[in-house]
Amino acid sequence: MVSRLFIFLFILFAFRSLAQNEVADSNKWLPNPPPYYSFIDYDENIISHSSKLDSVLKKLVKVHVNHKGKVNIVHIGDSHLQADMETSVLRNGIQDFFGDAGRGIVFPYQLANSNAPHDVSSSSNTTWKSNRIGIDKDIQTGISGFGIHSSKQNATVRIHLKEMDGKQEHFNRMVFFLCNDSACYRLTDSNLKKPITLYSRPNVDTPSIVFESDSLLTGFELCKNEMPGHCDYSFYGVSLERKDTCGVLYHTIGVNGARYDQYLNNPLFWKQLTSLHGDFFIVSLGTNEAQTPKLNEPAFIAVCDSFVHKIHKIAPKACVLITTPPGSYFKMKKPNPSVQAVSHALAHYCDEHDIPLWDLNKITDGATGTIAFKRYNLLGHDGIHFTNAGYQLQGLLLLNALSATYNDYFKKHPIKPKPKYIIEYINKPKKPGR
Repeated sequence: MVSRLFIFLFILFAFRSLAQNEVADSNKWLPNPPPYYSFIDYDENIISHSSKLDSVLKKLVKVHVNHKGKVNIVHIGDSHLQADMETSVLRNGIQDFFGDAGRGIVFPYQLANSNAPHDVSSSSNTTWKSNRIGIDKDIQTGISGFGIHSSKQNATVRIHLKEMDGKQEHFNRMVFFLCNDSACYRLTDSNLKKPITLYSRPNVDTPSIVFESDSLLTGFELCKNEMPGHCDYSFYGVSLERKDTCGVLYHTIGVNGARYDQYLNNPLFWKQLTSLHGDFFIVSLGTNEAQTPKLNEPAFIAVCDSFVHKIHKIAPKACVLITTPPGSYFKMKKPNPSVQAVSHALAHYCDEHDIPLWDLNKITDGATGTIAFKRYNLLGHDGIHFTNAGYQLQGLLLLNALSATYNDYFKKHPIKPKPKYIIEYINKPKKPGR
């Protein structure tokens, strides 16, 4: 009898150990590794002060293991992000593992005569006046860092998501960021049986209009209805989401030429940003601060600190990750030393304030790596922007740094559910007479 009990317990614990190992393996995040280049220090591809990301990592674990909940990631940057080359790698890699909760913030860049992500197309029945962060114009800029404005009657904004690499993004929830007035809009789409009327309300805490559809959409058309005194139409962006879908909603906000101080001094940007309910903010700026020969480090650090505090003011429980800029050339002649100064200043600031940092400049060997980027055709002709391969490399590096941080957290905070077949055996009813 004792022998049988021992054998049963041995088998039970063996199965439990095997099941836990299987659970651990299935919950390990293993994205595609970045390609190998000799100038990259792969051992340095880490996120420092990563314990400050524990709250968002805990949410990500619950999303993946329990298939419930949603994590909102907001990635803010400059021209390196606007074309969505690097961030598409991050968004697809993260959503492949945790689930796709939507495309996030998009903007009709074509209507603002600017470059757009490859999967976003936009059109209109009229021309628009436009502005972006950092340009001194009367037109406001909002959540996307851009703004377009029209005073023409029946002006229309059309946005469509294109199929990319065999993947077609869909959405059934739209969060519009529009004029702060009392007006109504007509929303149409090929999948909607009839036009929908949306109403905006002025002076509300969350300046957005939300519409949820019963069917999956790939695009829409939004027209401001003709009303006396309400011809002015301003459009700042729209978040394309999947309602009732667990996973990650990844918002990319990138503006050509943007700097920390330009975002910081834009009240509408921060007011609208509140509506995204960000859990995790990634800040990738610094390239444009490095376009001057000498960096005023104390002033730069003060602006960065104000930026981080602003995020925590609108999202008190959110985590923040700062990244340093990649190397570039100054006037296409030689590696820009100011990039190293900006990167060192950001690293020093993060160390002083215990803020998570991904030091891309250090990982890619600073000025020496900048020359290598050019030699391997990873750097563009202007010496500042990168080729598609260069952005793919950067995206995969950050994706793998994030996955390593997640796996380390999961290893320290394992989830050990009881295997289903053991639960069934233990709870199996006994036969009568025994």
